[in-house]
Amino acid sequence: MSTVNGIGTKFLGFGYRNRDGSHYATQWFVVLDLPILPLRRYRLTVGADVHHPLGAGSRTLTRYVLHEETRLDSGEIMLTYLTWWLLGPLVVAGPAALLLWAISGNEHGGLGFWAFFLSLSLAWVVGTATAMTNYGKRRHGLPR
Repeated sequence: MSTVNGIGTKFLGFGYRNRDGSHYATQWFVVLDLPILPLRRYRLTVGADVHHPLGAGSRTLTRYVLHEETRLDSGEIMLTYLTWWLLGPLVVAGPAALLLWAISGNEHGGLGFWAFFLSLSLAWVVGTATAMTNYGKRRHGLPR
């Protein structure tokens, strides 16, 4: 699994933990980290994340042990599409759109307002993505 600038492959749609500690997940081709095409489905074990410093930032690698390839699950595929293409944009862009709609009748201008608006929007997007990721990991018993 690897993405460069949000383009590549990643596992999505993790199922609940099996008795042996493994999960079912689908490998997706992603663009801008949004799922485009399901490739394969595996029963796998998820290892711990390993963080590597990389210049001013860092790189995180997650170890996977693939046990077997299984058939794609149409229900899981539809749920993944709905989550990432419908619910995700509503959660991320919804508050910003409501804020813009609420103030559209007022005379707000200038760089200060837009800097505040963009900062608030960015914080909302990052916070929402982090919260959704952590919730999904806890819900499915994945290492954090």
